Amino acid sequence: MRDAFAISVVIGMMVTVMGSMMAFFATGMAEDGVIPALRTGFVLGLGVGAVVLMFALARVRNHAEKGQVREKARAAEVAALRAEMSHLSDETDGAWDVGERIRRERGVLTFDMHGLDAPMAAGATEKLLGIRNSLQRVRIVTGRGEILHEKSADPGIRPAVLQRLRIGAEAVDWQVLEKAGSITLRPMGVPPTNAQRASRFAIFVIPMCTVMGFTFRDLAGSTMEDQGLAFGVVAGILLTALLSSYRDRSG
Repeated sequence: MRDAFAISVVIGMMVTVMGSMMAFFATGMAEDGVIPALRTGFVLGLGVGAVVLMFALARVRNHAEKGQVREKARAAEVAALRAEMSHLSDETDGAWDVGERIRRERGVLTFDMHGLDAPMAAGATEKLLGIRNSLQRVRIVTGRGEILHEKSADPGIRPAVLQRLRIGAEAVDWQVLEKAGSITLRPMGVPPTNAQRASRFAIFVIPMCTVMGFTFRDLAGSTMEDQGLAFGVVAGILLTALLSSYRDRSG
């Protein structure tokens, strides 16, 4: 809760400073434009800070309510993946320990393929795709694809895994993110329902349009106040629509 307020205050202050500077430059840096520029920056910063705070508090509440459910789901993910890959321990005569190689690191389900060969890794990736419905975000430790020291993974693992993922990952709603030594499979996200879009839009459209409208009205100057206000309101509606459509990637 405290972090949510701190983040909103910091972002609000940053937007206030930047908005004031932009408004001051837009008025030609005239001396009598300082106060209006500060007012514009303050309104913009206050509005943005309020929007950020509402989003942050909503996320905090959501995480608090789903905390216990999430922990059970995460434990079930680990159990499902270990059960599916338990045969690898037998195939490697115990050199690959399923309890050690399949674990959570910093909250992310991790599948460490060190100790497997390329055919085993390819087969494991196929099985991984097959139980996609039981999994969310997965990090596969493949090694860099080259032998750097005696504990390096089989250099054939990484290309074998990537080949299977390029064929099947998108079909099961996984986005492939390559990093040095690992591959992260991230859910492409669950699109919001129409009811969720409508509720988000209803909550944020008024503060967003108010902030954008007054900001662009001040930036437009006294000769084009109405046009600036109208532009700001339209921009606020469009931004709110975009924010209302964000996908849930919490997996």
